[in-house]
Order: sequence, then C-alpha cells, then structure tokens
Amino acid sequence: MARWSCVMAQNKMERYQDQMAKNNWLLGMSSHYPEIDKFTSGIIPWKVYTIAWYSNVWKSRFAYWYINHFLDQGKSVLFFNLEVDKGMAFLNLCCNRYWVYSNQLKSEQIDIMDYMKLIMFDDIYDLQEIEQTINLIKPDIVFIDFVQNINVFGATGYEAMATIARKIQQIAIQSNATIFSLSQLSNSSAKDLSRGEIDFVPLKWAWEFTASSDIIFVLRMVDGKLWLSIVKTKYAQKPKEEIEFICDFGKSRFTIDKKSLSSIPF
Repeated sequence: MARWSCVMAQNKMERYQDQMAKNNWLLGMSSHYPEIDKFTSGIIPWKVYTIAWYSNVWKSRFAYWYINHFLDQGKSVLFFNLEVDKGMAFLNLCCNRYWVYSNQLKSEQIDIMDYMKLIMFDDIYDLQEIEQTINLIKPDIVFIDFVQNINVFGATGYEAMATIARKIQQIAIQSNATIFSLSQLSNSSAKDLSRGEIDFVPLKWAWEFTASSDIIFVLRMVDGKLWLSIVKTKYAQKPKEEIEFICDFGKSRFTIDKKSLSSIPF
C-alpha cells in the first residue's frame, strides 16, 4: 500500500515537472497578468484563488477579464452569479471583451462562439447544489460571486461560512477545477487597508476562508486608482508592495501600471 501511494505521488510530481517545463516554470497556465503569475505560479488546477474587496462592485469587474482570458485559452468556465443576474454579468463580460461601454454595445458585435464554453447560473445558492453542478458539468474553471451569499442547510453565521470555505477547497481538489471565490472583507480589514496595513487581512465572517485559499488577492481603491495586494500565496514569497492598475471601469479593464512594479523584485 505504501509503495503504491508513493508511486502515485511520484507520477503526480512528474506531471507537475512536465507542466513547469512546458510553461515557463509555472505550475499552472498563464494568466493575462504575467507579473502576477510570478508570485502565484500561474493558474493551477484544484487550487482556490480568492479575490476580496470590502465593496460589492469592483471585485466582480476585476474577475471578468480573467473569465474572458480563460475562454480564449479554450478552458470551460462555470460562473455562479449570486449577486447580479446573468444578463448583467454577460453584459459586463462583453464590454470587457469588445472594448466598449454598456451603452455602446450592440447585439451584432457579439460573437456567441466566444462564449460557447461558458455556463452561467444566477439561481443556484445552495452549497450542495453548487457542488452537484460542478461535479455534473466538470469545468476547468469555476467562479463564485460571491461566497458570502451561499446558503448552507442547517447552519448560519460563522458556522455556515466555515463550512462553505472548507467545502470549496474540497470541491476544487476532488473536481480538479480551479475555483475563484469572490469574497467580501470584514469591516476591520477595510479599515486596516485604508491605513495601508496589508500584512494580515481576514476575509468576512470566517477565518477558514483565509486558511482554505491558496492565493488571496485583496483590492482597494484610492483616489480612483486600483491597488492589488497578494496577501497570501503558497508558491512564492509574496511581494510587500501593492500593484497599481490603470482602470477603465466601464469596460471592466484593469491594466497594470508598469511604474508600480519598479520596486517589486522579479
């Protein structure tokens, strides 16, 4: 039994080595932000990536560019919209893809083939149903926007959030999908961020969300500028500095300001 277990572990290790050799020494696929990939080792299967903000708006917009990138790479994406209806989410996805504002987007601009590998739900809130849907569809990438809106039968408050956090990690491992969970920050975290204190940032309602995430991005807005902190990464030393983005919110586009990288070692 022990020998067989070690053989399986070795086989998996060799797959990781092959992946790294083929993909610029990243454990996963490249994202559209190679500067960030250096700290996260890319987008890795069966890992949990958390995007956190204290408001309900911009973390979703930040995610849309990731979704379009994954679709362009031929990945299948399952998107649980627990905050807005899927029509509004699709509008913002199209604005991001076609570089237009919502009042300029016309139906004839949309090539539906761009979204043949995207499945969206806006009527699934139950944790067990989310798990069943992922196991049925077997996507490469899952987005849950946002996790504090998930319902757990028989549990509320901290207990429910802790259950959700642990289950999301289990689902990622068992399904081999990469899961992006969008999360709110606690009020205390928002105050810490406003003071520039980013060493430790708990997510809203449950420490387990922080513990169960492999990568955590925290976003904050200062004077119209978006700043991203990598507050947790298991695959490299996290940068002490934040990364600044040039924002076009109407098109859900966030471009790294290269000047903000000058003090970050790569």
